[in-house]
Amino acid sequence: MRMGKNYWEWKPVFQIKPLETALLVIDMQKGFLDEGAPLEVPMARRQVPALAELIAYCRSNNIPVVYSAFTVCTDFNYSFYWKMAEQRGLKVESPDCAFWEGKHETEIAEALHPLPDEIVIKKCGYDCFARTELDQILRSMGVETLLIAGTVINWCVDSTVRSAFHKDYHVAVVADAVSSFDHAGATAEQWCSMELNLFAEAFGRVLPARDMMAELSEAKESECRRCVNA
Repeated sequence: MRMGKNYWEWKPVFQIKPLETALLVIDMQKGFLDEGAPLEVPMARRQVPALAELIAYCRSNNIPVVYSAFTVCTDFNYSFYWKMAEQRGLKVESPDCAFWEGKHETEIAEALHPLPDEIVIKKCGYDCFARTELDQILRSMGVETLLIAGTVINWCVDSTVRSAFHKDYHVAVVADAVSSFDHAGATAEQWCSMELNLFAEAFGRVLPARDMMAELSEAKESECRRCVNA
């Protein structure tokens, strides 16, 4: 019976509360979103409006928004990725590497661009916590629940979800703001379906952006009522 369970069929085991929540936007960069980009993910481009709405909501409700940006250079890389790149049709050495720090492709897409005071974590691998200060930054903000959106769902999103889970964060994946592409014997849609169902079963909650905003608003209103009645 469990094998056929979809992500929306699981009952939530924690609530998303504004005062302890942050949004992590993973690798929504021009090198993934632009048409003809080196690692183009068309699905990610289509999801920009939903994610932009969620980002705007978080900003207006004082929920921190943190970004990650995939970058590489000679002394900032993982050996396997560096050595495997040629077989994947990728160029990772300067000056040809699209994701070399400072190049156009490493920039966050314009529609999702960080505000000057928002943090952008630079990473050279899949897990946003690996070889970065993300955990320390979130802890300093008092974050216990992490909303996760971005690309690619079966690479960087998956790695980060697992890492956040093992660091004891409550994880909530934004179902309509995570994406993949056709590769490794499966379509983008198949990758997303399998991963979202897996996340809900094993690592956290999975729900669309609008549902997240509704839950956050309800929690905020409930908190305000308690303060008034105290």
